[in-house]
Amino acid sequence: MLALILLGIAGALPGLMILAGIVALILGLVALLANGIKWARIPNRKIGAGVAGAALVLTLAGGALSGTEGTGSPEALIDEPAVAETLQSDLASYVGKSCEFDYQVMTQAAANNYCDADSTGALVWVDQDTHDRAETDLAAAREAETKKAAEAKKKSEEAAAAKAKAVADAKKAEAAAAAKAEAAAEAKAAQKAADAQAAKVREQEAKSALAAEEAREEQESAEAKMQTFTGSTSYENCTAVRDAGAAPIYRGDPGYSSKLDRDGDGVACEK
Repeated sequence: MLALILLGIAGALPGLMILAGIVALILGLVALLANGIKWARIPNRKIGAGVAGAALVLTLAGGALSGTEGTGSPEALIDEPAVAETLQSDLASYVGKSCEFDYQVMTQAAANNYCDADSTGALVWVDQDTHDRAETDLAAAREAETKKAAEAKKKSEEAAAAKAKAVADAKKAEAAAAAKAEAAAEAKAAQKAADAQAAKVREQEAKSALAAEEAREEQESAEAKMQTFTGSTSYENCTAVRDAGAAPIYRGDPGYSSKLDRDGDGVACEK
């Protein structure tokens, strides 16, 4: 029973190979003309040419198996070279060759080629390990750049804060200086006003003293005239008054004189 199943698969394999080869050949030719078919994972003309070549090999191999159908054993069919291995070797052959777009991916079986930039910036095909290392390095570089940008931003913010504080302190110091100057000006003005008031008071006192002196002199002059007119007694000083036994002398009494009344209370030579 198992032998019959194997014989059936072997009989159908050439037809499947031919059909698959034809389909792949068509796709390869279309990709070659259109510079790739994205939905078929054929990113460019080079891969399309490879697919077309592999399809041709697959078609020829199917035709060869079809020509020998019935003469070979299942073991002989299994021992034929695997097309997948040929495709795998074709994938590796593209590593290092140039490619067109950085989003292109070449896939065969479980392996992948990626279109990445090399150290010079040129786009070339690289294998999975090289691509993964580049992605890791890129992520690390981005993280370092992000950290550096964050540190630079922090320093910039700190510098801006320090500058703002310095400006605020300068304004505060300027306001304090202005207030101090204003207070000094007010104190100076107040002192000037006080000095002017004091000068005015002294002037008034001087005028009052002068007026009092003038009044005293006028009184003495009037008394002298009165004494001269009446021929009343006059004294040179208080000693003469006391020697005459007339002390004290009240204002209006004979011999009274303002020059003898030093305190102006109307009583002369009271002591």
